[in-house]
Amino acid sequence: MQHYYPLFLYPFIALVLSLFLTKAAIYLLPMLGYVDKPGGRHIHKKPIPRGGGIAVIIAFFFALTIYSLVSSGGAPGMENTFSKGGFNLLERLLYPSILLVGLGLIDDRFNLNSKIKLLVQIIVACMVWYMGQRNYYLFGRLLPWYIGLGVTICWVIIIVNSFNLIDGLDGLASGLAIVSSLCLATWFLMRPGHRAEAVTLFILACSCLGFLRYNFHPAKIFLGDTGSTFLGLVFAVIGLSTQDKTVTFTSLFLPALAVGVPLFDVGLAIWRRGVRKFLNPNAKGIMDADQDHLHHRLLRKTSKQKSTALRMYTLSCLFGIVALVAVSLHSTLPTMGYLLVVIALFFIIRQMAGLELFDSARLIREGMTRPHTGIAIHLIHPIIDIVIIFIAYIISTNLVCNTFKDYALMLQMIAPVIIVLLASGIYRIYWMRAGSQNYLHLAVATVMGCFLAFLIIYLFFSSRLTDKYLLSNHGLIALGLIFTLLCLAGICGERFMLHYSEWFWYRKLYMQNQTGAYRKTIIYGGGLKCRLYINYLYCARMGNIKEKIIGIMDDNQGLKGLHVYNFKVLGGLNMLEEIWKKTQFNKLVIAITAIEGETVEKLRTFCKERNIELMRFDVILEGEADIEPILPSVPLDIKE
Repeated sequence: MQHYYPLFLYPFIALVLSLFLTKAAIYLLPMLGYVDKPGGRHIHKKPIPRGGGIAVIIAFFFALTIYSLVSSGGAPGMENTFSKGGFNLLERLLYPSILLVGLGLIDDRFNLNSKIKLLVQIIVACMVWYMGQRNYYLFGRLLPWYIGLGVTICWVIIIVNSFNLIDGLDGLASGLAIVSSLCLATWFLMRPGHRAEAVTLFILACSCLGFLRYNFHPAKIFLGDTGSTFLGLVFAVIGLSTQDKTVTFTSLFLPALAVGVPLFDVGLAIWRRGVRKFLNPNAKGIMDADQDHLHHRLLRKTSKQKSTALRMYTLSCLFGIVALVAVSLHSTLPTMGYLLVVIALFFIIRQMAGLELFDSARLIREGMTRPHTGIAIHLIHPIIDIVIIFIAYIISTNLVCNTFKDYALMLQMIAPVIIVLLASGIYRIYWMRAGSQNYLHLAVATVMGCFLAFLIIYLFFSSRLTDKYLLSNHGLIALGLIFTLLCLAGICGERFMLHYSEWFWYRKLYMQNQTGAYRKTIIYGGGLKCRLYINYLYCARMGNIKEKIIGIMDDNQGLKGLHVYNFKVLGGLNMLEEIWKKTQFNKLVIAITAIEGETVEKLRTFCKERNIELMRFDVILEGEADIEPILPSVPLDIKE
């Protein structure tokens, strides 16, 4: 038990001191002019002291200094792990913090220019690089020092500002810091020689917990830039301690996922603002603030700060669990670890990034009308294909040969596929309007390219593979099949997702992001006219949609429960009453070519009794010998 007492004693000291200092700061900070007034993007209703992060910082360094002194003195039960290399962990945290905290205190009082803050953050990042790990490896190769410096600067600035941007809700930044600290501390406890980092993170968690007592809604004090940027700095520095002697890009996955919510929010902000800037050159830039951060969206849904904060904590716990499981699998099943991260991110993005997905779909759809964007699409497809083929090569060779660092084999596998795709003419196809024959053409070209690559390898280089990797004919066939399937899935899947994003994804996201009242619409008939009406609704009337399709009625009993054109078939005419009771639709569109007058009369009576709007959709072609597109003056909706 004596061996574990630092995990409890020093965090407890930080907790008690943080409670006391935060209480004192609530009274002292307003006297010094540290007050956050309501208005603008702020959601609080009355002036609240800010800069309270100084209480967290003092409590943190006080407890950490005592731990450092005791640790370096070699107390019984304490391993001397705090000092490593030229600078110990306290020094690597303290010296950059002095500069960053000084900047935060001035900013909380006088609101400094963002360029000045960025410059100071770059200097702080350089200090972190100089005092910490300087060796960065990629694919087993040591990178030049200036690349390592650039990676450190980007890492520190991103983590520091992610906590700064997420600090827009009572108790949010401090609560997320607690979750992230516990996640990282758990990982450090699982590894020998990292007790100092674990104790440091527990101290940080308890320092934030004492502050959270007065920062949770309704908040009596705010962290301010002083506290939020400091929290980011601690995670940035300790994140670089996940490896003993070197830093690899893989080793940064754990700290990145541990602080996943702030990082995820920053990524969404860059994504969202970048896409909107491209759609509208007059829109706000990437560095301009908005009110579409994760906590703003959840707050609009819940209207309660407590519920929003708790949901954000839960999301942070999910990121932490995924991080621990993925990194635990890294040494035994690395592919499963990466796959788990990809799957988790997919579901999180699908649930949380509705605005960004919609803006991206809008960019794909509306941006295609711009000539320079059309050219860009033709240029970017070959680049995407090369990336997909390269990834397929890495995965397949890792599975079969246990290595991908054979550059001759890489050239032999990748080059023929690219050459065949270029010669096949697939880059002259406009994939936003592709048909099944185009996809068949693409699939054949991809398979032929892979077949040519492995035919060349088998005829001219199979002996070298046998000698170097002990690869038999069966192994070569397995390598070829895996590589072909991955190329086929990636290349065809990318085009399909592009196509899907315009025709279905965009429509669904468009309605999800509509505000105000709209009519709930049922389409009667699931044939061709149903699809024409959907296209008319989302294309011809784009920007003026006041209705939402909630389902389709069709008398074909075989379609009941299935999805037609991405909408569920709810039943036939005999279930009209039941469908209305469940959905309370207020518009019915007839999209059947031949419908009996008795059926129309029945629908008219039903809709009239329930005040439901009844419409019939017809397509009119003028002239039999010379068919022209329907002019806007030709009515498409004929009210019954």
